[in-house]
Amino acid sequence: MLHLQFRNILNKDMKLIKLKPGEKAIAFGCEKNDLPLKLMEMGCLDGTEIIFLKRAPLGSPYYYKIGDTRIAIDKELARKIDIKLLNDGQEKN
Repeated sequence: MLHLQFRNILNKDMKLIKLKPGEKAIAFGCEKNDLPLKLMEMGCLDGTEIIFLKRAPLGSPYYYKIGDTRIAIDKELARKIDIKLLNDGQEKN
């Protein structure tokens, strides 16, 4: 439901794993069954801004800034999190 608020400032749907370093996105449609409780407690909820920081040298995990927290997410989990990419220069309302 929260993702409807952001429809006007977002451009396309994709999975978290597809972000490039430095890109920003908004999480939406995170499957509660697939998302570990700890990740939700750290702020990975619908409407949360996510910034991709970097990928580990061997390809996994991926490092993100979610809200004010920096976390490492396994490649398989990153494939399950739906996001909407933020346009360059736009800020979350």
